Amino acid sequence: MLSLYKKIALALFGDIVEKYIESFRPLESHIKNANMKILLKTWVSIIMLSTCVSFVLSLAAAYFVMNFMVEVEPYVYIFTIISFPVFVSSIVFIFFYLYPVQREKARQKSIENNLPFAITHMSAIASSGIPPEFMFELLTEFKEYGEISEEAKLIMRNIKTFGMSSVVALKNVAEHTPSKAFRELLLGIVSTIESGGDLTEYLKEMSEKALFEYRIKREKYLKTLSTYADIYTALLVAAPLMMLSLLATMSIIGGSVMGMTIQDLIDFMTWVILPILNVAFIAFIHVTYPGV
Repeated sequence: MLSLYKKIALALFGDIVEKYIESFRPLESHIKNANMKILLKTWVSIIMLSTCVSFVLSLAAAYFVMNFMVEVEPYVYIFTIISFPVFVSSIVFIFFYLYPVQREKARQKSIENNLPFAITHMSAIASSGIPPEFMFELLTEFKEYGEISEEAKLIMRNIKTFGMSSVVALKNVAEHTPSKAFRELLLGIVSTIESGGDLTEYLKEMSEKALFEYRIKREKYLKTLSTYADIYTALLVAAPLMMLSLLATMSIIGGSVMGMTIQDLIDFMTWVILPILNVAFIAFIHVTYPGV
């Protein structure tokens, strides 16, 4: 299905994209670093097709809904018919355009979170005296290391399929990995191999350094999380309780606030405002979570 969608996108927009491909050139490095296995021209064609499809579908949906509504002012009808499809198609365009960037960042995060443990494993494997390429081949079997296993697969693909030497294969993957720390590790391994150094000693040193930085990052995040807990307690526990107590007292007196009765305002805060704020806080914690 995805292959068919690619073919349709290229057939409809391939020639147009070819003319303006330079405008999308900055996206190419993100696509490569995200390991999406797709050409820039194909991805831009998919963006264009998805944008057009979303415009047509949202236009049809807006037209259908507005024609079933009664007593709609003409200017509201025209504004909705025009603005809604433009808004939806713009969101789709932005989503597809930024997708490679977000996927690249996700890969970088996965690599850097698992790197301390992967280096420790690599150090243990290297201590047995096996060649570096077999070390990376063993890493491909450990899915626990996330994107590091995928990077190891790329290294082994370069060696087994493309016939590259281990040094060239490592340099090739280092060039396109989204993680600066992993790039430095690979280039360090290359330098050690080329200079005839002790690879086991190098990996052991890098393992100790990575684990130390991991502990520092973990302690730092725990302190930050403690601050977030204080903010949550103040803004989403204590403040709402005080507000609800005040509103409960006001309900005895009666009256309204912004056209709402006190009881309606209490219900609105309890069933709408507080759940939204709690979900937003959870989403914020999830976004800022470093994965340590």
